[in-house]
Amino acid sequence: MPKTTRAEWLLALLTTPDRAAAILGDLEELAATRSRLWFWTAYLRTLVSFGWRTGGSAFILAFLCLRFMFRTILPWLMSHRTASLSDPGLFGENSPHARIVCWNLSMVTTQFLVFAFPFAWIRFGLRDRLTRLACTLFLISLPVYMLRPWVMDLSGLLTVLVLFAALIAPPWRRPLAILAATLFPAFVVKVTYLFFLPIHRYPHVFRMPASWVVVSDAIGFAIAAAVCVVLHRRLLRPRAVIV
Repeated sequence: MPKTTRAEWLLALLTTPDRAAAILGDLEELAATRSRLWFWTAYLRTLVSFGWRTGGSAFILAFLCLRFMFRTILPWLMSHRTASLSDPGLFGENSPHARIVCWNLSMVTTQFLVFAFPFAWIRFGLRDRLTRLACTLFLISLPVYMLRPWVMDLSGLLTVLVLFAALIAPPWRRPLAILAATLFPAFVVKVTYLFFLPIHRYPHVFRMPASWVVVSDAIGFAIAAAVCVVLHRRLLRPRAVIV
């Protein structure tokens, strides 16, 4: 049989290393009386099966949640906006720049977590530290889209405080790092789509038809989901204790 080191590593990304080794051992034993083609066919079926159960279904459901939020929930929240955003709110009239920073941070956090939170919830469960951090940030940042100055100020301040607390508290640094690393590929795909494609060659791209936006988001968040799963496995999975 061919070497299975890389095959075992790839399978271990979707399950535990021990289980991956056991599955490959069973496949090799059965393939002894069959053929190499049978081995790789069975191996690919196993990858698809584990990939769907562990990440595929979570990605699809989270992406549907993202589309629902942007099409329904966020527009509904924004329909309750005030006539003006000039109210000094919690920041007063002397801190306009800090106010804008907090508002934008809260909005960006919400836009990212409409995917990351349901993905983490479905993939890792609600008791997982990554899920709990994503849930907390999502719930406190979402009200910023009500576009009411006092609500936006409170949402922005709470978002900053939770991010700072997670940064200085050792149990929450790794979940925060995973969230940040998960955001990065989705951000890069979106920025590339919007700003770095040659305008003179692809002028129609910047009209942002709905189908292009969906494809761009799907690619970016698919990469983000893969990064999230790999980093969660390496940084948050409890390590076996050798006695």
